[in-house]
Amino acid sequence: MYNFKNFSILFVVLCVSVSSMLFIGCDEDSPIDGGDNCPDLGATPTLASEWVNFVDWNSAERVELKSIEHQDGSMSYEPSHLEFVAGKPYILTMTQQGGNQEKHYFHTTDFYQKIATRKVQTTNAEYKAPYFDDIELVLGGEAELYFVPVIGGTYELWCTITGHQAAGMEMTVDIICDNGYSLDLEFDHHFNTALGSDPRRSGSDPVWNTAEEVTLTMIESSPTEFSFDPDTLFLNVGTAYKLKIENPAGNSSKHYYTAPEFYQSVVTRKAEDSKAEIKVQYFKAVELLIGGSTELFIVPTVAGTYEVECTINGHVAAGMHGYIIVQ
Repeated sequence: MYNFKNFSILFVVLCVSVSSMLFIGCDEDSPIDGGDNCPDLGATPTLASEWVNFVDWNSAERVELKSIEHQDGSMSYEPSHLEFVAGKPYILTMTQQGGNQEKHYFHTTDFYQKIATRKVQTTNAEYKAPYFDDIELVLGGEAELYFVPVIGGTYELWCTITGHQAAGMEMTVDIICDNGYSLDLEFDHHFNTALGSDPRRSGSDPVWNTAEEVTLTMIESSPTEFSFDPDTLFLNVGTAYKLKIENPAGNSSKHYYTAPEFYQSVVTRKAEDSKAEIKVQYFKAVELLIGGSTELFIVPTVAGTYEVECTINGHVAAGMHGYIIVQ
């Protein structure tokens, strides 16, 4: 007698197999096949800022990436491979393994330019830029990268400190489910791109041997009276500065030090706090958390008067604005 039950099972298996082959055939033009896990996002944005606002950050997936120094002298990232779905929000926590003896880079040639970045955050500050060139963790350091992957592909990431990649500190990152998405990093046309390759971006340049240290403190005199101290900075063209910005622990709010035109007119070597070193072409904004501090390593190149303000609602009205005068 014919077994109807066995025939039903065989029919289901054949249907699943055929439908799978049809799906793969339809998806063969994708850079990386994400299968049926790829979300349908509908109409999607192009500008990086629109991508950042497009997603729900409350649903962001948290991923941890560690730099590890092994007892046999080898080094690695853990995990050695990461996969992100285009169009989804992520918070990538980069950490130094306890017991590490050296700082480590999380360097890539182009991954940072294929994602829409909301910010990089440490326990000191939040840094905003069109994209990030490098993220380096000091001993015991940690930094969080808030981003939306957009352009599909396989990207390499490694530590650029001499000998570290050879010791094994390298990995790959995949962005899958790229359904033809576009990304405009909104790189400001006023920025002189020659500053991005200026030799003074290197710590070995002689200009840093005579760098001047300048400190700016964020003051809350009362709940309705805020200020920068000093409210005006006087800097010189061609002089290297380590501009330390502090938000004292006694303050009640985080504060921005936002000066777009100034940031686009300087050679930016890095921002450095007690957790990480952040390298960019130029910063869009730097925000200090309560009790946080950071140093901006910069060389002014264009004389002028630049406005600075805290962009948090109501803070300018409370007095938190000032100037940078470059002579």
